[in-house]
Amino acid sequence: MERDTGKIRPETHALDAFIQATVERLLTTETRSAAPADGLLFLGNWHDAMPRLIFQDPVLQPVDTRIWGVIKIAAAGTHPTAFPTYKQIARTANVGSEATVARSMAILRATRWLSLCRRVRDAQGRFRGNIYALHDEPLPLADTLYLDQDYIQFLEQAQNHAHPQVRKVAAAVLGTIEEDLQEGDSDTARLSPMQRRLEAIRTLQGEASRFFGFSSRQLQNLKSAPDATPLQNLKSQPLQNLKSERSSSCSYINKKTTTTTTGNPEKSDARVREEHTQPPLAFPSSLTSNELRLARICLRDAPETVQQDILDELAGRLLAAKRKSEPIDNPIGYLAQLCKAARKGSFTLTSLGLKVREQRRQEVHLKRLEEISRERALAHMQTLLENPGQPSPDREARTQGESDGSAITLHNDSTDGSAISPATGPPEHARKRF
Repeated sequence: MERDTGKIRPETHALDAFIQATVERLLTTETRSAAPADGLLFLGNWHDAMPRLIFQDPVLQPVDTRIWGVIKIAAAGTHPTAFPTYKQIARTANVGSEATVARSMAILRATRWLSLCRRVRDAQGRFRGNIYALHDEPLPLADTLYLDQDYIQFLEQAQNHAHPQVRKVAAAVLGTIEEDLQEGDSDTARLSPMQRRLEAIRTLQGEASRFFGFSSRQLQNLKSAPDATPLQNLKSQPLQNLKSERSSSCSYINKKTTTTTTGNPEKSDARVREEHTQPPLAFPSSLTSNELRLARICLRDAPETVQQDILDELAGRLLAAKRKSEPIDNPIGYLAQLCKAARKGSFTLTSLGLKVREQRRQEVHLKRLEEISRERALAHMQTLLENPGQPSPDREARTQGESDGSAITLHNDSTDGSAISPATGPPEHARKRF
């Protein structure tokens, strides 16, 4: 039993000062409002509820769990609060460096315990900060793709992170996503929250089951992979080199890679030249940045001869659903099903996809006409500059064509609708084009 010495303890003096500060604050509040207000003090230790799963997560290391807890303490209810700096997190979590904080935050984001929701810029384009969201369990992929618009790009770039653990975790998450797409199902969020938690419990009990963003296979690879190198569980095409075909406000880093080929070098060179001459794939314009990158992964195992047809079919379905005011919530899941059918040889282009293909070819044809017209105009101006006062080649060509009855027409019977061939006796519509 503590002996009563009759002296006031320092803790009591501190409490009295805290009470006096509360009184002054109450008086200030009463000045602004005529109604009286009561004050309340909590004199015990502060307690914060922490999810049990954060301590049981088989992927997170103790420092990751601790840093998650420090960030949780900084949050105040449902109201946004200032995100603590790396220095503040390191000091509160008692970790050695800010680099450790950055590593843990990358892993928390990859495992979807933490989401980077927005990068804020002012009217002058200056960076003003980030908006983060902390979760009490790993967020489903569909929700993550909606909130974290650069999540897939982040995973791709994280495979080149300076820390091996970040590389391994990012590769395992991407490997799981790829497995889902190959199976024709990218929407694991279709499981109810209880089903997802039961799967996590089975994993923690040692059963081969899914643990949120990790399949059992990827989780096993993650545990067995050495720390010196990243996981080698993806296809030969590096994911970080996937390039978005859609114009957006985001800028992407496209890194050059060197591919080593074996076998006949002439055949390899011919294949490379063929790949460079093939037109780029046209993706539906409604796909987001995350969806575009996932679409690339989907198409990787589909036959190249039908990849564009698959995208046309997807675009047709999306347009039809939009007209009916019944948008497709999971376009990548639909694309995964189309790619799965293509691998089995059962894919068929419907009338919706045919309409999109025809419209796309017409747009290519019109674009080619504009390019030809622009090239001729530039050539004409160049001729006038070099030979002022001389008749232009276009005028001579038209005069010669009228004299011998020949002309240039554009036919839309090729695969891209842009073939150019000479014709004799041009029809009336061909003359009107020029």
